[in-house]
Amino acid sequence: MKRNFPYLKALSIVIPLVVVAMLFAYYYTQGHLPGAKSKAKATTVGYDDPIVITKKGTYSGNWESTDSEVPAVEIRTSEPVIIENSNIRGAGYLIKSWGHDANITIRNTRGYGLMPTAWILYEKPRRFLIVNDFKHVVVENCYMENTAGIYIGDAYKGDSSPDNTIKIRYNVARNIDGRIYKGWYRSQFVQLNFRNPIQHAEIAWNEIINEPNKSLVEDNINLSNSRGTPGSPIRIHNNYIQGAYPFPADSKDYSGGGIIADSWYEEGMGDPKEVATAHVKVYENQTVNLGNYNYAIAGGNNIEVFKNRAVNSARFENGEKFKMWTQGLYGYDFYKKNATFNNTFHNNVIGIMGQDARNDNHYFPDGTVREHSNRFITGEIDKQSERAEYQLWKSKLKEHNILLGPHTTRPVERTSTTIQ
Repeated sequence: MKRNFPYLKALSIVIPLVVVAMLFAYYYTQGHLPGAKSKAKATTVGYDDPIVITKKGTYSGNWESTDSEVPAVEIRTSEPVIIENSNIRGAGYLIKSWGHDANITIRNTRGYGLMPTAWILYEKPRRFLIVNDFKHVVVENCYMENTAGIYIGDAYKGDSSPDNTIKIRYNVARNIDGRIYKGWYRSQFVQLNFRNPIQHAEIAWNEIINEPNKSLVEDNINLSNSRGTPGSPIRIHNNYIQGAYPFPADSKDYSGGGIIADSWYEEGMGDPKEVATAHVKVYENQTVNLGNYNYAIAGGNNIEVFKNRAVNSARFENGEKFKMWTQGLYGYDFYKKNATFNNTFHNNVIGIMGQDARNDNHYFPDGTVREHSNRFITGEIDKQSERAEYQLWKSKLKEHNILLGPHTTRPVERTSTTIQ
């Protein structure tokens, strides 16, 4: 008896159609057919061993160090060095230059903090860049993740020209993190701590976002005994700073915050008035959801803080209240060296919640810092208020045609660091 298998006939029709469809899909996604768009291919960054740079030039590459004692990139020359279009990872310093009157430009580069390892003699937080004596430092259009930010000290050795200054602009930073092996170190997005006045210095148009329990930042921007000049003050403007928390984030004690002028002093440093932070303008910045303070002067002179915004719901995303202190502005002579004078806060917009009610708390107890014309946002500040602040920031970027972060087609490396 002849047996009939109708499904075989159906398969003989279906299988060729499936094959044709699969071939069409392949060629379409590969961009071989009219109007087709190529599917992005996953790319893995391959990293080389640490590098030591001893002569001028432009350097591009991918370097990493998994040992906190070894910088991923070390620069040992005073000649101009440019690092661009690179990826750098480190368990300690990512880029280091000590004792060489550095002249360094870093642009279109991504930096990532790796798991810290044990350190010897002194702590080595995962600084994206750490420099002591310098003539010129530029960090522009870079991306930083899980790093301890940028440190610039101890002495400015430049000639006060626009080609011998500091420019930190157009960068994106995520989760500034001062945690080190079995401990932590006070870390910032930017710490300036150098002697000798500088001209043409600028920290501007940076986006810094720190997440609770994924970061540990002290002051996001700290000027410690760093000075501009009367005709060319250090300018800190148009930065967006979101997040400043202890670790763990629900702790009660926290000494960090937003942007601060500080002026510590010890014997042998000379006249405190000539050492203290001075000739600084802080303006048109936005700070959001910060623990402790937003804008502060703890020491220094001829400092003007104006036209900034501070918005804080004092809540985490899950609605939980901060346990730490929150406030908007403060200014006084913390060190009592008579080096704090001629400072003003004016025309700032402030909306800060405490644990249960408004706590804008602008604190100016001793008359060394004057304040006037500051405006306080009415009503409750909530998470929607903070989200609106970020949209305002995005609108500012668009209005000024500012593009943040690296402008490069080199692959983006994403890392996730969990520190015990």
